[in-house]
Amino acid sequence: MGAAGRQHVPPTNPRRWYDPEASIAGISRSDRRPVEFVPRLRFRSRGRRRHPPRRRPRSRRVGAQCQVTLDTLQSCRYKRAMELDKATIQAETRKSGGAADLLPARIVVRLEALVRDVRTVLNDFTGARPAPYAVRKPLARHLLAFTTSPSPTSSAGITPRRLRVTRVVRETADAVSLSLTDPEGRRIAFVPGQFFTVLVTLASGEILRRAYSISSLPDEDGAAAEVTITIKRMPGGRASNHLNERVAEGDVLDVLGPSGSFTAAPDPAARRHLVLIAGGSGITPLASITRTTLAREPESRVSLVYGNRGEADIIFREALASLVETHADRFTLRHVLSEPPAGFTGRTGLLDHDNVTRELDVLAAASGLDAGATDYYVCGPEPMMIAAREALLARGVAPARIHEERFSAPARRTTPALPTSSAPIEIRLRGRTKTVTAAPGQTLLEAGLAASLPMPFSCTMGGCGVCKIKLLSGDVTSEEPNCLQEEEKNQGFVLACVSRAAAPCTVEVP
Repeated sequence: MGAAGRQHVPPTNPRRWYDPEASIAGISRSDRRPVEFVPRLRFRSRGRRRHPPRRRPRSRRVGAQCQVTLDTLQSCRYKRAMELDKATIQAETRKSGGAADLLPARIVVRLEALVRDVRTVLNDFTGARPAPYAVRKPLARHLLAFTTSPSPTSSAGITPRRLRVTRVVRETADAVSLSLTDPEGRRIAFVPGQFFTVLVTLASGEILRRAYSISSLPDEDGAAAEVTITIKRMPGGRASNHLNERVAEGDVLDVLGPSGSFTAAPDPAARRHLVLIAGGSGITPLASITRTTLAREPESRVSLVYGNRGEADIIFREALASLVETHADRFTLRHVLSEPPAGFTGRTGLLDHDNVTRELDVLAAASGLDAGATDYYVCGPEPMMIAAREALLARGVAPARIHEERFSAPARRTTPALPTSSAPIEIRLRGRTKTVTAAPGQTLLEAGLAASLPMPFSCTMGGCGVCKIKLLSGDVTSEEPNCLQEEEKNQGFVLACVSRAAAPCTVEVP
């Protein structure tokens, strides 16, 4: 029989498998082409059988492999970080339309997270105990800087937006004002007293979150084409120094917000008296409140007590003097300097309890302080805020009329005992419900973000209120004092960044 007449005879070897390509193509089992199985032949060497060399235990072999992977990841992480300079970041940002500046740092942090996971596996093989949560927490907080939400309409402001720097004004030697506009021409809505959380990209590629108050005023519709934030340089402050020294006109900043409840929404029909007590950079939100109230409430009055070291440290010095001339009958300005120049006629010293009390006495004698129509706004260094609050309470001011904004964690904070066991937390966010487990000492914010939930946050120290959530059931312990008002606490709100689960609980993110 010729080759053309041959018929295919299936192999008789029962040990056979099916063609994997036929399986991938979706061919049924009955149509698959059988392939003959060819067994491997083993050859035994002559002479005495040799035993294989003794191998290390499997745990040690895997541990060594994990260590090599760990070293490689760390090398990639540091090499990538060293390659990131400011020029590279700006070039990538312009090329990609604004998304590339987050990518390098995001990769770096993901590598760090992978390093941590590999180390955890390695510990399981070697029997080493994992690091306590307090040691791992800095990495978690660094990773949180990139947690965003796909929803651009969230009132919490957890989705970054890009704003372009249109003006840079040097207010003092250590303070600068940056005017920002939307590159697409959209107006920016905010309430006087609110702040933006700026995502500051350092030369190393690390991204820092810092809250800076809006110092300008909105238009009558509650929005503005241009907003201004003011940043005072802090000793050792990486973000404040970067913004003071390196940001120029034309640069683009990623911001979150606006956020914050330290506000005074304008009401044209209002007849009220706002007493503002500021220290140093605490003037920034109060400047917005002052300008807006004087411009939008013709029947309201504003009194400002402003403490600084010297005249050269007064932020908005000329602008405040201009407001005094324009609204002499409705705006009172009182400077308090701890290092006054020769010829200074105002009060000297720090804004402590005694000086705050004296300034309040002067205001009461000059224009009166109606208990039912006067609200007090305090913002500045922690010692000044404590002194102001004590002085106001001593005068019989209702706590509900005292509004405070902190730029740093309170020096005298009461920290409750940390929970000693894990607790389940049910988190409700945008129609989703997810149950996570909070480790001992872990805050509600850290637990939620560790579970990849896009929870809003900014300062992480209880000073801004961005992470405010509502406790529906269960029990939590919170660090006090914080920025929540008594009314908010009575309604069941807590701050996720300084609250920990004391028992199984359910919370809702507004």
